[in-house]
Amino acid sequence: MARVTKNNFLSGTINNLVFRNLNGVQVVQSKASKVRQTQKTKASGNEFRACSTWAKLLRQNLSSFLLHQTDSYMYRRLTGELYNALLSNTNLNKGERTPTNCSTAGLNGFEFNSHSLFKDYFLVEVQAGLNAQRQVVFNIPEMNCKQDMLFPKRYNNAELLLYCIAFLPENNTTVTEAYTMIELNNTAAVIPPFSWTSPVFPEGCWVIAVAKLMYYTSDKFINKNYLNSKVFNPATLLLSAHS
Repeated sequence: MARVTKNNFLSGTINNLVFRNLNGVQVVQSKASKVRQTQKTKASGNEFRACSTWAKLLRQNLSSFLLHQTDSYMYRRLTGELYNALLSNTNLNKGERTPTNCSTAGLNGFEFNSHSLFKDYFLVEVQAGLNAQRQVVFNIPEMNCKQDMLFPKRYNNAELLLYCIAFLPENNTTVTEAYTMIELNNTAAVIPPFSWTSPVFPEGCWVIAVAKLMYYTSDKFINKNYLNSKVFNPATLLLSAHS
């Protein structure tokens, strides 16, 4: 049913037409037709919503690593990348795929802050893999910080944080976590190859390995004054797997 407003505009519906006032202009639109969802489209929608939930749980479990220093769209980007990663597992039906029963390797290389990409500041490859004993192994080749890193102006020191976590997305339980830290400085000294192995992770978990550069200055009053913030935080996801 449509009615005439005090400004002599029609407002409401007549048959399949919808009348409304848009900034002083009379607008007429057709009613939107109902869309029938198939079982496949419903399954896809449910799977995407599940990915949104899992991305939220991943963000929560990495809260001490991320420290709210991500770009504003990180959560949306992570949800989309996780959904695309699950779609690559064509051996399972829609609605059956989870981070603990199929490959999520498509997340590897995900950047948590689009304003400061980890790969733009740390120029050598940091490798992370899950071995047969369900341990995360980090490897970094020989490097020269002056050549293989970018240091922001006035910041000649940094820490490389390597962190891994195993959790159960079904009940959002952190099972175990481990980390190591490497001190770096803006000199031409050669750093030998580095390798570090985590403790053994339990079976059936979603295993995540990440890396972050934390730049800092120091003086006689402040031991370490970190540069990292919401607009500058080079952090990346190295490994997404299930144990």
